[in-house]
Amino acid sequence: MKIKFRIRRCNPAGKEACEPYAQVFNVEAEEGMTVLEALLKIADEQDPALSFRKSCRSAICGSCAMNINGTSKLACNTQVIPEYKKMGDMLIEPLSNHRPLKDLIVDFTPFWRKIDKVTPYLTPTKKTSEAVVTAEAEAAIDRSQRCIMCGCCNGMCNSLEIDERFIAPAALAKAWRFVGDVREGHSAKRLERLSEEHGMWDCVRCVHCTQHCPKDVMPLKQIEMLRSRAMKAGVLDNPGARHVEAMADSVKKIGRLDEAAMTFKTLGFLRSLGMIPFGLKMERHGKMPLPHIFPQIEKIEEVKKIYEEFERALKKKKG
Repeated sequence: MKIKFRIRRCNPAGKEACEPYAQVFNVEAEEGMTVLEALLKIADEQDPALSFRKSCRSAICGSCAMNINGTSKLACNTQVIPEYKKMGDMLIEPLSNHRPLKDLIVDFTPFWRKIDKVTPYLTPTKKTSEAVVTAEAEAAIDRSQRCIMCGCCNGMCNSLEIDERFIAPAALAKAWRFVGDVREGHSAKRLERLSEEHGMWDCVRCVHCTQHCPKDVMPLKQIEMLRSRAMKAGVLDNPGARHVEAMADSVKKIGRLDEAAMTFKTLGFLRSLGMIPFGLKMERHGKMPLPHIFPQIEKIEEVKKIYEEFERALKKKKG
């Protein structure tokens, strides 16, 4: 089956920028052929200058992450014919949110810097170093240990697309690996750093990182556990934690989200004033939440009872 591959390439060759251009290659695809095998075939038979990363060919090393028909995938783990039949095309591009260096090779330097920022190793104290790692404790960090650092999650991250300083899902999943480890002695300090601007609260929960992770790490789940652990540890002096508290308080008091009031609780009065130009833009597009004139829902007492039961159960659990 002959399939047309459209590959987005670039060749810096001494230029300041790696200007992209598209090139088409026809490949005779066989049943079971992967995208990586197709690229190797192109390099062997049509253009030896075609550049891409590869290593294990077994979805273990993460080297061959790239965009295939618009989504981040491992080339060694994506079969050509099923992909072509599903999408009707074979468009191969460099991994999104990463600067192309040549053809399908991207600069991973920012990726590794973000990983380094979360201190990717245990920092135990004398007390925690003696902690027993039970099966339950290991299960809590199991998924985060599956990460192969391919960058697929970062390639699909909406927050990273608009803020290159965002720590991004790969580093946050790695952070939970250590924050959630019973042998870690400085979890509180880690959570404080992760709660700063461009940290874990800047995730917009688009779920793309989890949808496109080839190893089922579920980065969003790890981010949610970091946030939960931070709030339990009392790391609350940041807009993200205040927003969560404002949401819970709004539902408890009136049974719904009062988004207009929540803005002031989340950002404070002065910072909220700075959002006025953005609010006017939202108003022009019909996206501005208006305060409720009669805020409480009917039977609000039932909602309050749910909160009371939860708080009672929480006190009981704490002893």
